[in-house]
Amino acid sequence: MKKALSILLVLVLICVPLAACGGDSSTPPPSGGGDTQPPAGGGDTQPPAGGGDTQPPAGGGDIETITLTLWGGEDDQVMLRDRADAFIALHADAVNLTINIGVESESTIRDTVLSDPQAAADVFAMADDQLISLFNAGALQEIVLNTDEIRAANGPAAIDIASIDGKLYAYPMTADNGYFMFYNKAYFSDDDVKSWDRMMEVAEAAGKQITMHMANGWYSIGFMRGAGLDAWLEDDGTTGTTFNQGADVLQAMIDIAKNPGFTAQPDSQFITLITDESVIAGINGPWNAESVSDIWGDDYAAAKLPTFTMNGNQVQMGGVLGFKLMGVNKFSENVGWAMMLAEFLTNYENQVIRFELRGQAPTNIQAAASPAVQAVPALAAIGAQSAYSGPMTVGDNYWGIAETLFAIIADGNPDGTPLQDLLDNAVAGFSS
Repeated sequence: MKKALSILLVLVLICVPLAACGGDSSTPPPSGGGDTQPPAGGGDTQPPAGGGDTQPPAGGGDIETITLTLWGGEDDQVMLRDRADAFIALHADAVNLTINIGVESESTIRDTVLSDPQAAADVFAMADDQLISLFNAGALQEIVLNTDEIRAANGPAAIDIASIDGKLYAYPMTADNGYFMFYNKAYFSDDDVKSWDRMMEVAEAAGKQITMHMANGWYSIGFMRGAGLDAWLEDDGTTGTTFNQGADVLQAMIDIAKNPGFTAQPDSQFITLITDESVIAGINGPWNAESVSDIWGDDYAAAKLPTFTMNGNQVQMGGVLGFKLMGVNKFSENVGWAMMLAEFLTNYENQVIRFELRGQAPTNIQAAASPAVQAVPALAAIGAQSAYSGPMTVGDNYWGIAETLFAIIADGNPDGTPLQDLLDNAVAGFSS
């Protein structure tokens, strides 16, 4: 085994850009984001001139001693420690390995890494919207070890979001950062939850309501995407959209907002409204699944998002499906072992373990198709909605402008402002 690993990692060193000397370590993150090209002065593909040897010895003598640092979310620390120890044991005959584990949120890892890439962890978990900025700053190692196997093992959407210009820059890990419809089976049938109109009719008749955070650009883009419209990150860091074609979508949303069977409420009120029994269905995500299940008990259910009425036609809501990924620091002095650790932590076995311990949906095709995963209502609903959803990467300026736009809509456009004017103003803001 030592000999096989030695040969493998020697080959990695030959073809992998090791960041100990590659890339310009002083390259700052892009001020506006969106540049999908590596920094002009980086990309040195030679191994470091004086150290950073990542392969175990070819044979004989003492085995190499190296240390890796692994960062993950606070709730994952116990699991990561166990799996890191399993990796250490697996390769104990090839390397004397120490893995230190630290807490870093997947949603803010970009800022931490880019503050000092050379001091950052060798391997780190991240939300998919962090990838482009890390790539732009030259902090992400291209994945060149077992790439064909990784591509084949994971769903296409996960591979797409982990890739830039056709090259893989992260390992897919989870596919559950999305939203769907929770509903109470004591009130709704499986057919009822197929359309907004029927759901609101049932809720109004029962003196109850359905809720979602409509004054929010992450949730409400689901209506836009249903109508074939979208928003994206431009190269200059601003947001490009086709929202200016969405006047009919806004009118459909206003019709929902004004319905007595609906209430537009923020996420912070979701569990409260379910607990006080005023809400019997709502759009939210898997982070609230356990709480909703505890409240509704046997009546707890989940489904893909419903259709909504636009110009007299039924339109299937779109949505957002976010991923968590694992990246390797291009500045790691042991980049070969770092890639092996990241691959191990995101393989079939460990995605199954992550699901069992943390309830997170696998990106691994085989793991995601397992009866155990499909038996979880929230994950099954995400799977059903995934056909109509996709990743979301926009400029930082999107969120405040979208919140303003959709807050007006959630309030029923009380000033009667022409919808096209609202859209034109928002689009102008997105592009500036």
